[in-house]
Amino acid sequence: MAVGRYQKWLEPENLLLLQGWKRDGLSDEQIAQKIGIAPRTLENWKKQHVQIMQCLKMGKEQANFIIENELFKKAKSGNVTAMIFYLKNNWREKYNDSQLSPDELKLAKARSRKTNAEADIAEYKVKVLSEAGASGVELVNKYLDKLDAAANEEVGGNNES
Repeated sequence: MAVGRYQKWLEPENLLLLQGWKRDGLSDEQIAQKIGIAPRTLENWKKQHVQIMQCLKMGKEQANFIIENELFKKAKSGNVTAMIFYLKNNWREKYNDSQLSPDELKLAKARSRKTNAEADIAEYKVKVLSEAGASGVELVNKYLDKLDAAANEEVGGNNES
């Protein structure tokens, strides 16, 4: 392991090089390969040195802006695929493929929240059982049943699933 090797990459001209590679679309793995380090080492450098993380982040943002600009130009020039892609991603409430009405979509989201809550409840019950034994489970079950009832009310039904 080359101790202190990161210091070279903290110099302004090398930070600019890292940013440029990211702007040009290189992945972190490709950048690590160009530097001559393992991808995990680059991840560590990003965590330990804010300058490295910031220049890579800025390069990625620049790449996104460039691509977004090109997509917009294609859409403006009449490319129907680009138009559809742009509208579906930038005006989702109007242009989406969902066949659900707004009320059905709201209900589906509520059901999803309920399902997630039920999974959390089950996970918590298992945790309590394994940590506290059977003695505290009755109290926890009462509390969790109240949470389950509240989730059922939000979805609009009192049925068990």
